[in-house]
Amino acid sequence: MYYFDYFIFIPFFLLCIIGILMVYSASSVNLSYAGMSTTSYLKKQIIYVILGIIIVNIFARSYTLKRIMESKIIVPLLWCFVILGLGYAVIFGESINGAKGWISIKGVFSIQPAEVAKLFFILYIARIFQNRVTSINNTKWQFKKKDYVYILSILMFIFFTPDFGGLAINLAIIIVMLVTVKAPKITTVVKSVIGLGALAYFIFTGLKYIDNPFKGTFFEYVYRRFEGVVDPFGHVLTSGKQLVNSFYAISNGGIFGSGIGNGIQKRGYLPEPHTDFILSVLAEEMGAVGILIVLGLLLLLISRILYVGYNSRTLPEMLACYGIGTFLTVESLFNIGAVVGFLPITGVTFPFVSYGGSSMVVLAATLGIAMSISNDVKYEKNHENQQDNNGTMKLIRK
Repeated sequence: MYYFDYFIFIPFFLLCIIGILMVYSASSVNLSYAGMSTTSYLKKQIIYVILGIIIVNIFARSYTLKRIMESKIIVPLLWCFVILGLGYAVIFGESINGAKGWISIKGVFSIQPAEVAKLFFILYIARIFQNRVTSINNTKWQFKKKDYVYILSILMFIFFTPDFGGLAINLAIIIVMLVTVKAPKITTVVKSVIGLGALAYFIFTGLKYIDNPFKGTFFEYVYRRFEGVVDPFGHVLTSGKQLVNSFYAISNGGIFGSGIGNGIQKRGYLPEPHTDFILSVLAEEMGAVGILIVLGLLLLLISRILYVGYNSRTLPEMLACYGIGTFLTVESLFNIGAVVGFLPITGVTFPFVSYGGSSMVVLAATLGIAMSISNDVKYEKNHENQQDNNGTMKLIRK
């Protein structure tokens, strides 16, 4: 009998419903100003949510992870799709806010290959550990040459888009999954990444006292992001504009908010109210109560996925759940950090609530995989209980 994990599906569904409401509220005013249909993004988001629900159910009921682990072509094909997509985006892609990570399809919708990369890394690392590690305590595992090719090629393309938010999330997924199986030298990698990140932050923080040294270079885009978070009110008309208006939105919302549709900052002040800064709009219109509801649902969802991973019976299942949990956690923290001024604005959206098709499809696929693993865990547990009960009955009969 199939076990449908409502502890995963219900938070996902409720977050999507909240997302539909907020996407309409955040986008309708600006669409009206532009002379477009006020329901344009609403209709698309409803389609994305319906597609997401279908994907969740298909992946959850088809023992997806087992089939992927057994297949020799699915992961390589996924890698080819990501590489070709990122390569096309770097060369011919549409530039949005300084990054070229999108592929526009006839102006109707856009695909973001870096989103698919997150799914690839979760599946790829789970698969290579299934083939090479027999025990979670095995510390003799190491990368093969093709692993470096698969992983570094994707990370390199993401770097050159440049999508540093996506790069950080993908690195976090890889690191957490490797730490889980105690891969050799991974502590060195973790320390290096943290050290380089801290060094970069302090360097860019100190640069606010001198003229921009990266003007006209590849890193000017990165510098502007740090400049906006370090001194937003000093650059209120340029790099700090988004963050300052986010502060105003959060302040206006208070505890209970101004009511859905009544927000002020979405009316031309926040440049991306329906995507990157949808939490700011939510805070203004639903207040701290609305934010706590959304974060509570997300926390329930992540906790359940990690619980399923902790109770899974195979290493690939555990790794996949931990990778999915990391994906949701880091993506949420990056978006929240940007909205409140703790982190640079990276263009990372908030899971299930922000507008977007690529993000919804990938997130839905990962949740479907988590639900299929949950079904396996429940089946194994029931099977063991049945065996124990049979043993008890035999003992009584004797």
